[in-house]
Amino acid sequence: MNEQIDLKKMLLAIRKNSWWLIGIIVVTILSMFIYLQYIATPIYQKSTQILVNQSESTKSNSVDSQTVQADLQLVNTYSTIISSPRILNEVQQDLGKQYDTAELAEMIQVKNATNSQVIDISVEHPDPKVAARIANATARTFTEEIPNIMKIDNVTTLSEAQFLGNETPVKPQKVLMLALAAFAGILFAFAFIFIKLLFERTLTSTEEIEELLGLHVLGEVSAFQNNDPFQTKFQKGDR
Repeated sequence: MNEQIDLKKMLLAIRKNSWWLIGIIVVTILSMFIYLQYIATPIYQKSTQILVNQSESTKSNSVDSQTVQADLQLVNTYSTIISSPRILNEVQQDLGKQYDTAELAEMIQVKNATNSQVIDISVEHPDPKVAARIANATARTFTEEIPNIMKIDNVTTLSEAQFLGNETPVKPQKVLMLALAAFAGILFAFAFIFIKLLFERTLTSTEEIEELLGLHVLGEVSAFQNNDPFQTKFQKGDR
């Protein structure tokens, strides 16, 4: 179609299809709300912290910067070891083989802040009680196994994950998802109007004629229906 759609015609089409525009947006937001409220599975997160500190054999009254720097360099190594099959296999055994190592690796996240000797072990699970159990089991297993792996003992648990009973899910983020649904609804609505306008080849109102062609409409010729009283009376008069 070689016809160009200018801004004036687009605005006129939006005004004519305003109810379609509002309806598509409302349906999109409502669909997302129903999904979040009744279909989506809430995901909870529980975390525990472990500290990489001086080894017992090297502790002294004064902590030099070289020792602290060495501990900081070990943090990245420890983060990798926590997610290794050796640790996850032990966690799997501790949990009674309820999850395989691939599932545990997907649930467990290991993070550490820059220049920090603290490692955060976070677990995401639909059950917050199970998430806390997995996080504590991972931290405990790592603390017990690291002396055998690296022949050192410089890891302590700072805090354990606790189940409180009033946890708030971290996923899905309802406000963000509803905002994205509203934005998607606006895009779908305008796309619908644009496509409808693209294939529209007729002028359906006097307003369109005046707006698009710049002409003044002097009058309209209405189509007579079969049951039109005037037409029926006229036919009877002919007879």
